[in-house]
Amino acid sequence: MPDLGFRDNVMGPQPMAKKKTVPQDLLDTVAQILDLIIEGNATALTALAKSSAKDETARLASAVKTGAYNDKRVIATARTNDHYWIKAKLTGPDAKPFVLQLRMGLEGGNWVIW
Repeated sequence: MPDLGFRDNVMGPQPMAKKKTVPQDLLDTVAQILDLIIEGNATALTALAKSSAKDETARLASAVKTGAYNDKRVIATARTNDHYWIKAKLTGPDAKPFVLQLRMGLEGGNWVIW
């Protein structure tokens, strides 16, 4: 093994924090968002987005063909401070799976797309 230099600065392994559970109201909001995407309801979807994300959210809604998907599921979650990253997958009988990622944060006590 090569010499890694001065070992006085090495701190050793760091303790892992306990995983924080994803709030249920966030998961409920994500389910609502995915349903709106499946339905193609861009107006209601953009209402669940922060003002700086409304244009991108509208583009997301227009990228999905209405009625092409009938199933949704969250495939991954991550947290950075008070924001959650949600990766979700939409599937349908005759459509390629559609994978999307949302950044969710609290604004005024409600979860919104950032």
